[in-house]
Amino acid sequence: MILRSGRKITVFLLIASLLAFTFATIVTVSAAENTIELKVVIDPDTPDNKARIEATLERIKRFEAANPGIKCKTIPYTYTTRQNFFVMQAAHNAPDVIDVWATECPMLVAKGWAVPLDNYLKKWDKYSWYSPNSFDPFRLNGKIWGVPWTGYVKHVIYNKRMFKEKGVPEPNLRWTWKDFVAAAVKLTDKEKGIAGFAPMTRGSEAGWALSDLIYQAGGEIETYRNGKYTAAFGSPEAIRALQFLKDLKWKYDVLPANWSNGWTDVFNVFGSGKAAIVWDGDWGRNVAINGQKMNPRDVGVALMPKGDGPKGRQAGVQGGRFFVINALCPPRNRDAAWKWLTFELWGEGNITRLESEATEARQNKQYRAQFEYFPLKPTSPFYKQWEATFAKHSDVLLSWGDEAFLNALPKTAHTEPPIEAQVVYGQVLAPIVQAVLSDKNAAPAKLLKEAAAKFQKEYLDNVKE
Repeated sequence: MILRSGRKITVFLLIASLLAFTFATIVTVSAAENTIELKVVIDPDTPDNKARIEATLERIKRFEAANPGIKCKTIPYTYTTRQNFFVMQAAHNAPDVIDVWATECPMLVAKGWAVPLDNYLKKWDKYSWYSPNSFDPFRLNGKIWGVPWTGYVKHVIYNKRMFKEKGVPEPNLRWTWKDFVAAAVKLTDKEKGIAGFAPMTRGSEAGWALSDLIYQAGGEIETYRNGKYTAAFGSPEAIRALQFLKDLKWKYDVLPANWSNGWTDVFNVFGSGKAAIVWDGDWGRNVAINGQKMNPRDVGVALMPKGDGPKGRQAGVQGGRFFVINALCPPRNRDAAWKWLTFELWGEGNITRLESEATEARQNKQYRAQFEYFPLKPTSPFYKQWEATFAKHSDVLLSWGDEAFLNALPKTAHTEPPIEAQVVYGQVLAPIVQAVLSDKNAAPAKLLKEAAAKFQKEYLDNVKE
């Protein structure tokens, strides 16, 4: 009896062990199946990105600790060209949260590559921190498709020392094209190789810069009415803008002798004292100050001048980058993607990074020379922390603009063209800019009207909503 009883106990224990092992295996498999693999952005592995890569890996550790059911997989990614991004999307290799240019909303929505964020935003405690118009580039079809995180509104920067030496009044808040030309003429010194104004005229930057002038004249690049987009850069206002640019070269002669300059070139020219006025949005002055050793105190800021004509206005392109949830990610990943998108956004980590940048700049005997244009309200908690940090490190953290300028700047903001903005800048408008600056006899009206008709036929007529 004892032997039989022992056998029963042994069999019972064996069955119990097998059941326990099976249950543990099921639990492990179930847990693995329920774990969400979230593809997140990491900078490409280069020496310049070492600090950012390390910061991202540390952020992932904190995120995974706070969200045990989510495992992050890093994807090297930068949105530098559409072509590279399209390849990643086709292969389903793009991150679940992407950051893109402010121009890309219509393309992403048309291709079904963006998730509407309205329901997430309504529940987000930091949504109220944002200026409502900061979402405009990613408002489409009555929905919001992206969260702004960096931005700019283009404006004038000028050499205050040169203005003073030439006895030229510094720009006021209401200056016009007439005032702009008068200053540029007085500041030009051909014998010394100094230009009154150095515009961007090479690459996509050329079209980007011309769009500022078109907006200032009261024109548009594209218009939308009754479900149809129309190329508007053949309008009288756009023609007036291109004629103004042409006159700066052939009538007033205030441009550099070598006028073919891209983004970096312009700020090198400005920083070396060979141009008195240029246009900037955020980082350009860094090239002049740290690259060319320009005295930061000599850099002044002003609003864009008001264009001529009955529709003339002060306007500069508003752009930047937005976070978007990639609609090609698995549906079960979307809530996790929102958590990653908002994790530590406008948090203490941003302030810590700014402190580190101040320390690094001081060690390198340089400056952090970026113009800050936040999508946040000045009354938001983060904005106040940011300003306090700037005040604490004012020897290396540079800021620009008095209260009047900072309050007026957002009112001059003009969003970028909603359809194929990069095509418009680089393939359509840039060649026109180069044509009127290289040929005194080039006809602005003919060039713009022909280009508008071609762009309409090849692009806008194919847009379906």
